Amino acid sequence: MPILYSSVARDSTVLADHADVVGNFEAATQQILDRTDSSKFSRHTYSVNQYNYHVLTKQGFTFLAIADQDFPMRISFAYLEKVGEKFFSGTLSQRAYNAKPYEFRRDFSPILSSCITQFNKTREVDNMSELQGQVEDVKGVMNQNIEKILERGENLEQLQQRTSELNLNANRFQSQAVRLRRKMWWQNQKVVVSLIAATIIIIAIVTVVVCWQEGVFKKK
Repeated sequence: MPILYSSVARDSTVLADHADVVGNFEAATQQILDRTDSSKFSRHTYSVNQYNYHVLTKQGFTFLAIADQDFPMRISFAYLEKVGEKFFSGTLSQRAYNAKPYEFRRDFSPILSSCITQFNKTREVDNMSELQGQVEDVKGVMNQNIEKILERGENLEQLQQRTSELNLNANRFQSQAVRLRRKMWWQNQKVVVSLIAATIIIIAIVTVVVCWQEGVFKKK
């Protein structure tokens, strides 16, 4: 799940915020800000209920992001670093020392929204990379198993059992790809094609091995 809410504050005064969903984020944020020392650089995370509250303090300002607990922490802090970079790159950081609560909503909340969208998509790309990595791992295991079969001369029954196990693994990854397709349909097509191609290649290799062991390719 994604980053849901983000804010920028001077000490305990929120200057700008943005929420992608409806929630009581402002009250929770205020509690975090009241016990945060923004005078020195720090990075920390609070876990409350099903959410993680990621906090970055820098130069007297606090950058906060609320995300589901399964959202990668490294992406959350990369997001906060990006928000901080944009905040300090303009004139807002100078004006912020005398700004009133939520005074920068018009100027900076759209930037928070844009960054949230960007980094939430980064999580989806991470999911695709993870799934593709799993596919490559399965292909590697398959190749190793076939090599071991040839080296140890396992019998046909063991070979068929391994083939069934490999097919079950392929089906499991195909199910994962179908679930992920709800968010990234076009990217997922590549994964599905890779799974099908890998399964076909494996079945073809296993078939050749079985035929070789049965003597199909031997001249009569």
